[in-house]
Parts: sequence; structure tokens; C-alpha cells
Amino acid sequence: MRHPIDLVGGLIVSHGPRSLRFFHDGWGDPSALVDVSLPSEAPAPVELVVAEVREHDGLVHTTATFTSPHAVHLGDRSGPGAVHRIEPAGGCDRIVVLMAAWNEHDPKARVAIAEILARRHGIGSWILVNPFYGARRRGSGQPIATVSDFFVMGAAAVAEGRALLATIRAAGHCPGVSGYSMGGNVAALIGATTPFPVAVAPLAASYSPAPVYLDGVLRGGIAWEALGGEAAAAGRLRELMLQASVLRLEPSPHTATAVMVAARSDGYVPVDATRALHRHWSGSELRVVPGGHATLVWFHKVLLAEAIAEAFRRTFGTRGCAIGRDRQR
Repeated sequence: MRHPIDLVGGLIVSHGPRSLRFFHDGWGDPSALVDVSLPSEAPAPVELVVAEVREHDGLVHTTATFTSPHAVHLGDRSGPGAVHRIEPAGGCDRIVVLMAAWNEHDPKARVAIAEILARRHGIGSWILVNPFYGARRRGSGQPIATVSDFFVMGAAAVAEGRALLATIRAAGHCPGVSGYSMGGNVAALIGATTPFPVAVAPLAASYSPAPVYLDGVLRGGIAWEALGGEAAAAGRLRELMLQASVLRLEPSPHTATAVMVAARSDGYVPVDATRALHRHWSGSELRVVPGGHATLVWFHKVLLAEAIAEAFRRTFGTRGCAIGRDRQR
């Protein structure tokens, strides 16, 4: 049963202005939809250009930019890569990349989780500004106007997240990746395609975008008329989205140490989609919490942060990150 707050959110998405509905300009660039492939090569680190460093209440906040490894595909439709780092003032040896949820232009939920991680667990966070979102957004209204926009954004987010993990690892730190909702799905894709040990914590995450956009309340936010009608378009859209499925990928050793969290009455991300990911990653841990999609992130940020910390413990042990550095040699 879907949580009533999630159902209300679905009604708002379904009956909001057409400009806010996604895919309202149709399928988009056909070439971007021919082969939705997942990366297999090892990611390369990126050079971070620091724009600002400030210390506040015992935490160091750093904003930085970088050249996206997917820049050629983003073109001028999205600003350069950007990341907000939140780390304990005394430094840290574990750093998690936090990926954005759907339509998350203000990362306040990720900032709150990052502060909990830093204060309670000594874990640093790199909050990636998603392509097309926040400071990287171009224009107003719904930035995902076409289906191809969605896939370009997803591919860029995966590429950038993997590159940040490589940057963290190259600096001698233990890398991790997490995110909520869409961010959890992207984190799972990043973890599944990264060839070195990574602490992975997909939160309220599906194995693929398909169950989220076609089986949850977000289905009503799709501008079906722009895609040729729901009956004609739903099958094609599901087939495309299933190409970006973690279930297509052979599990890596570090996916066995992943920790997941799901809401039992999630109206956005069907809990069965998270269970499928958990079954595919044999050895992973799944924590199912009462409530819905919204209430999980509103009221259980400490629990979400604990899941990330546990993923680090399961992946790298409790002796700090010497083991992580040993694996680099």
C-alpha cells in the first residue's frame, strides 16, 4: 500500500502545469536513444578547481568545479561539473559521493545527511550538483524536457560520480557512493560499474528507472501526449529504461557489502524494486523501514547516514582506510 503523502505528491505531479511535467517535448534526439550503454572502463580522476573554502561549526565546506567527463554530450545545456564538499575540520579518510534525487535543485537533504556523517561518523561527503540541476541549470521550468534529456543526464551523472570516486581514491581515501531515490539508483549504477572497492549505499533505490517512472506515482508526471499516447509509448519507454538496469551487470565483490534502505509503503520507488537489487547483490544488507518515500527522507536522516557508515564498515573494515590504500598499491 502506498503512503498517503506519496499519493498526494503524485497528484500534484500529475495535475501540475504542463511546463513542469517531464518529457513534454517528446522523445528528443533519436541518437541518444539507440544504445543506452553502461560504462565498463576504469574511471579517471578529475582536477577540482576550488572556488571557496569556509569553516562553520567544526565542519569545512568547500565548493569546487571540474570538467565533466561527459561534457561533449552535455554541450552548453548544462554548466560545468560542480561539487560541494562537507568534511570534518580535522580531516577524514572516508569520503562518500552523494548523488541527487529527482528534480533536486536544492541539496538541503543531502547537506543534512552530510553533516550527520561528518559529526557522528567522521565521514566526508562530496555532494555532486547534478547535470541540468541547481547552479548547472540552464533556463527555467522542467529541465528534463525530452526522454533523451533524461538519458543524457543519467549517463553524465554516472560518469561524473565514477570520476569523483577515482579522484577520492587517488588521494588515498576510501571512496563511497550513495544517494536517495533517483540518486540511489544512480549510486547503484556507479557502484556496479566501478572496478575498485567502493562502499555503496543505495537509499530508496530501484535497480532501474523503469519501476520508478512507470510503476510509481511519477507515472502521472509524464507528458504522455507528447510521446504519442500512453498506450503506444509505455512499452518503448520501459524497454529503454530497462537498458539502464543494475540487474544486467555481473555483481562485483564490493556490491556484496552494500547497505540499502527502503520504505515499506513507498509510492515513488516500489519496495519490490529495491528487493530485486538486494537479491541481485548477494550478501548485501537491506533495511526496510515503515512509512513512505517522503517520510523516510524527512524523518530518518540519521538512519540513512548510519546505513552509509555501515557500508563503509562492511567494505573497508573498522581500521580506518589503510586497507583501501593498500589496494591501490
